[in-house]
Amino acid sequence: MDVKKTWHRFLGRPTFDKIFYVPFWDCPYMCDFCCVDSLPGKPPLVPNDGEELLFQLVDLLHQKQGNHIELHLYGGEPMLRKPYAEQLAKRIKKTPNISKLFLYTTLLSNSPQGIYDILGDERLSIIVNPSTVNEKVKKRMEAFEKVAILYQNQVFFPTGRGAVGMEGNQANIWQRILPIGLPGRSCFAASSGMLVNGQQHSVHLCCLPQSPIIGTFSDSPQQILSNYETALKTIPQQINREARQKKCVHPCQICNDKTGYQSTAGSGCNSYTIAALKEWEKL
Repeated sequence: MDVKKTWHRFLGRPTFDKIFYVPFWDCPYMCDFCCVDSLPGKPPLVPNDGEELLFQLVDLLHQKQGNHIELHLYGGEPMLRKPYAEQLAKRIKKTPNISKLFLYTTLLSNSPQGIYDILGDERLSIIVNPSTVNEKVKKRMEAFEKVAILYQNQVFFPTGRGAVGMEGNQANIWQRILPIGLPGRSCFAASSGMLVNGQQHSVHLCCLPQSPIIGTFSDSPQQILSNYETALKTIPQQINREARQKKCVHPCQICNDKTGYQSTAGSGCNSYTIAALKEWEKL
């Protein structure tokens, strides 16, 4: 365990060591707690619109910060497009600047055996949603016992289908008793990582697509990284401040309310840009 990075994450300080990637949002399972609103659908055969930008950002972030980068792949259910996920794993294997692939999956769809065969124990973690575990999933987890773990996070995201006022909302004890700004009830953009949103051609401040857009696929990786570093200096504090004023369950609620995010909306919809947040400086 890297003590310095763990301490930085606890305090909400930038670690610059991970990037999230969503090639598509389609998912058939309709979990009521989902932090997005993924719907059943048919993802594109080769959903690689964001792949080139993703790897450019990985290399640039490594060059600038000196960290090896964790790549977190989620969606949607990534294993709906097993051939593409395996193609991505082969590229990761050839990219020394990526330390490990974190694959978020229900294990209800196609097996990630091919990805495991490519990356092995050292460069793969399979993160399984505990709320969708059944006997089939338990058996698959046993087969991947060296790399598969249940997703555990003290933060419940009041976003997507789990938003405040929605049936899936499940505010936990930390969000009921801790003041906003403390770990567990604070904007975690700094300790998260930017999101490359392949389906909607946008790059976001943190792992959730409700977060501010810091760039689009028409921007250069250099400009996106510059926007990212600048935004991290002020936006998390601004979000925490507005969450306190509005007495929110969690600061994620601010971004969710501002976007009304829908995974089925078109490019340019849903989120807000860092330029729009300049108005917050008046608060």
